[in-house]
Amino acid sequence: MPERSPAMQGELWVAEPTRPRLEFSLGEALDDGLRAMRRSGVVLSVAQLVAALPGAGVALAFRAARGQPHFASRAYWEQTILVTACGTVLGAFFRGGLARMSLDACRGAPVRLGDLARGMRFFPAMLVLEVVHLVVLALSVPLLAVPYVLVWAPLALAPFALVDRDDGLVDAVRFAWASARGERLHLFGFLLATAIVSYLGLVACCVGELPAAALVGVATAHVYARFNGEARRGDDQ
Repeated sequence: MPERSPAMQGELWVAEPTRPRLEFSLGEALDDGLRAMRRSGVVLSVAQLVAALPGAGVALAFRAARGQPHFASRAYWEQTILVTACGTVLGAFFRGGLARMSLDACRGAPVRLGDLARGMRFFPAMLVLEVVHLVVLALSVPLLAVPYVLVWAPLALAPFALVDRDDGLVDAVRFAWASARGERLHLFGFLLATAIVSYLGLVACCVGELPAAALVGVATAHVYARFNGEARRGDDQ
């Protein structure tokens, strides 16, 4: 967490991006992700697996108990909504830990699987962000992705600000919102590119889904670090 000046001691501190803000690129972000995967890919992938297991277990339990409803039937959509809601709640338990591990990997620090459990204290805030993400995603389908560009593109950085700065949800959102000023389309393009990376991992017989998710997590942590005023490792050498 950035140090406060003596003049700010005892005063209400509003999180703002460190100046000067550094630019980012998709290539640099993915490069950081690949280097992190070479060092800690096994641990990061196992963390993704652990985080995904509860939601996957709920989905399999529903299918075993009620079968697979016909696509587009009412039962199908009811089951899909219920499974998505359960997955969102369960996934939020691990979101803080995954963000912490991605930040450590991005900065070259040791990555510990135990951070998954220590990140659970951020569960309420992460759940709020997950719900907002689902709502924005649903609204973006009929509105040509406009809500995603305007709302979620900056908020995608909020989980990292929340974990790294430990300022609470409101300050994390303020930081992410201020960081993305003038960069929403740039961030949207980055999120779209990383979504393609995740999709490619999924279609690779699902084998690559976990490392792809870990790679995307570190790449997004890289973007947060740049907006936080951190030079890319090696930039100052």
